[in-house]
Amino acid sequence: MEYESRIQTVCLLIITSVVIAGVVYWLQPVLLPLVVAIFVVSGVTPILNMLEQRLGANRLTAAAITFLGGLVILVCIGWLLWMSILEVTEYAPQYRARVTEIVEWTEDFLSFNQPRLPQGDSIDTEDAVEAPRPRDIPLTGNASNKTLSKAEQDVKKILDQMIQRGASAVSTALLDLFSAGIIVLIYVFFLLLGAPEVPQVRPKIWQEIDQLIRGYLSLKTVISLVTGFAFGLVLKLFGVPMATAFGMLAFLLNYIPNIGPLIATVLPIPLIILHPDASITWMVLVIGLTSTVQFVSGNVIEPNMMGKSADLHPIVVLSALMFWGMIWGLVGMFLATPITAGIKIGLSRFERTRPVAEFMAGRWSTPPENMDIASVDDSQA
Repeated sequence: MEYESRIQTVCLLIITSVVIAGVVYWLQPVLLPLVVAIFVVSGVTPILNMLEQRLGANRLTAAAITFLGGLVILVCIGWLLWMSILEVTEYAPQYRARVTEIVEWTEDFLSFNQPRLPQGDSIDTEDAVEAPRPRDIPLTGNASNKTLSKAEQDVKKILDQMIQRGASAVSTALLDLFSAGIIVLIYVFFLLLGAPEVPQVRPKIWQEIDQLIRGYLSLKTVISLVTGFAFGLVLKLFGVPMATAFGMLAFLLNYIPNIGPLIATVLPIPLIILHPDASITWMVLVIGLTSTVQFVSGNVIEPNMMGKSADLHPIVVLSALMFWGMIWGLVGMFLATPITAGIKIGLSRFERTRPVAEFMAGRWSTPPENMDIASVDDSQA
């Protein structure tokens, strides 16, 4: 009977999880800003308490200062990204010339290595005039110049279209980011304003979840700031355009475990390769230094500072990234680790779900001491 009850519990838990996932996906426009605001409130609550205790500000004033500070940060981020876009626009002619140079080199290489007719074969002059030119005779003279100029025109046209579409897409993304940030800040303002001024005793599980999320976000923010600054500084010293924007992206993407730093390392590579003054040594040096920054941050600094603060197995972290990325997109990948860590803490508080929490941490729970597996097998036989 107890065995059947456990099976029913597991089935109900699976059905409930699927239903909750569907509801969370369907309510994404409403829940996503609220959840982000809750995480932000968890991070800025110490700042709010400091404003109230040291400056003697009331709750409304402290919440307003926090809101205005977040608004200033959001405007600064948008301004820096926009300046980076203008920097790329200024470099557009040089990048166009660089791409044209690469196309010319590629065509020269292919033309030089194109197979020619054997020496023993010959084509009569009359036949050569009337017959179409064979495919295996490389282009020379005016035909080659016409083809090359047409290729250059096509490349320039494609580059112009890419720049226009890229600028339009980035402008739209900035507007969406700004509008979403305003909504999150409004949620943050009212959550801070509605919080009790006198700290109340909360259940231990909520205190533990809040402490874990706050500690995780604080350490992750410090590490991400150092990583983003070092990443952008390397690009800036080597004269790569959009160095500030790539540094900010390295800061943000560092919140996504494993995958984020890899994406941040790959993003500036096209601009590094297409740099007008780029050489093989220069490109290898820039890419190597930026990769070293991410490697040291992810494999040396972060493990020593954070340890196992989330207490999650790497496979569980990757699965959570894919799941929350499917549910809430890129923002879901940012929040995947703290959300999953909070769920694990909740599961560890109940006896029947504690094995699941231990499994998420990469540990197998041991059976009770009074359980004799051999006796169970004998009874079943």
